[in-house]
Amino acid sequence: MRQLSKHASWMMALIGVSCLVVSMSESLPRRMATAAPTAADARQLSAIFREVSREAIPSIVAIETRGKAMAANGSDFDDEDSPLGDLFKQNPQFRDFFRDRQRKGGEAPRSRGMGSGFIIDESGVIITNSHVVRGAEEVKIRLQDGQEYTATDIKMDDTSDVAVLRINGAKGLKSLKFGDSDSAEIGDWVMAVGNPFDVGVTVTAGIISAKSRGLGIAHREDFLQTDAAINPGNSGGPLLNLNGEVIGVNTAISSRSGGSEGIGFAIPVNMVKWISQQLLTSGKVKRAYLGIKLQELDPQLAKGLKLDGLEGAIVSAVMKGSPAEDAKLQEGDVILELNGRKIVNHKTLINTVERLDVGKTYKALVIREGQKLELPITMREMPEDFFVANRNGPRRGPGKGPTPKEESFNELGVQVKEMTPEFAKELGYEDKVAGLVVTAVDPKGAAALAGITPGLIIEKVGSKKIASAKDLEEALKSVSLKEGVTLLINSPNGKRFVAIQASGK
Repeated sequence: MRQLSKHASWMMALIGVSCLVVSMSESLPRRMATAAPTAADARQLSAIFREVSREAIPSIVAIETRGKAMAANGSDFDDEDSPLGDLFKQNPQFRDFFRDRQRKGGEAPRSRGMGSGFIIDESGVIITNSHVVRGAEEVKIRLQDGQEYTATDIKMDDTSDVAVLRINGAKGLKSLKFGDSDSAEIGDWVMAVGNPFDVGVTVTAGIISAKSRGLGIAHREDFLQTDAAINPGNSGGPLLNLNGEVIGVNTAISSRSGGSEGIGFAIPVNMVKWISQQLLTSGKVKRAYLGIKLQELDPQLAKGLKLDGLEGAIVSAVMKGSPAEDAKLQEGDVILELNGRKIVNHKTLINTVERLDVGKTYKALVIREGQKLELPITMREMPEDFFVANRNGPRRGPGKGPTPKEESFNELGVQVKEMTPEFAKELGYEDKVAGLVVTAVDPKGAAALAGITPGLIIEKVGSKKIASAKDLEEALKSVSLKEGVTLLINSPNGKRFVAIQASGK
């Protein structure tokens, strides 16, 4: 498993487990609502688990990957992306064995990884996680009857962590059916099937604990959360419902120990269906994009933006030359609907946008300064280097550029300076930026309580752009900090809105 943070008390471990959510027959819930549960109820549920397991197990495969031999200095073993690293770092005996071999100069074995997958087509098409097969020189597929095959074609989408494999010559394969992850609800029973710790096919049961989770481990996330036990080696396995349909592909767990602690995550199958179809037909995923940066709504921001609820996605930045810029989207716009689909949060918007047809025009419903308006947006294909091009570099240290005059704003609890091109470069801003640079923050002031720190740039107060200290002074006169106001803040890591509130003006 892969540790995401060396300093965190818990870790997100990538694993391969699949779970199917099976909706129970209507008679059991109705009867349990009016009478105490009986042993017959338990036997009925047990019979459902038994039947789903019997039907699903023949479609589950074990995946073994082999990579290059690990270097004598142990760099491959220590690499967090190594197929072995995460699993063996949790086991002191394995860890000591490898370190002893490296110290003695012995020949290190080739790296080896394990995962799971499932058949979606009898011709030999298999779904798994891309992190299971990424970087492998050889991928072996073991079927439930013990036969082994070498994957002859591997297509990956690292953006979503989905991969499609092919094997040739296998006969009598049985495939699983895709379900509908959108219709799955919190509390639904699910079953996870996979090959944990390479002990063989294993079935566990639980419920869907939450939906639309994001962990920061992939560019595109909208995970189903489950308490069904999943462990290292389950990565790429199916999450099944009680109809025996795949509703997710499990990919991660939250764990302090490296094993299951009842918090697992699966890629929703509706995303997997769309991605796998493109991988099979063209070998890559063609995504539409808007060219905006988004921010999650919270109660403070919603109040500052004069919104009635927490649904929607805030536009915190619009990229130059993007479809969003052509459509006249602005910073501070809150997108409520796109192509008739309600936008619950920023993940809903991203998943909606990417599946729209490139070249077509769609209507977006937005709120701008309290007013609703419709904007037509024509989709374009996302550039291949989109994620790299929009990754901001680290902030640089101060240099010897001009030093603008500092101004104090006690109501905010900050000192600021006007921005110059030289000053912007020293602070690590690659593009031309405008606004006031925060140079000092009163630790007891309103800005500090809102998380504002020195080096950030104040670009807007409410809807008013800020280019000078005078602009900020005038903007503060038109708002009530006691009631709260939103500031648009810029940093080398991107823009975001901050809700700020003080005890008085």
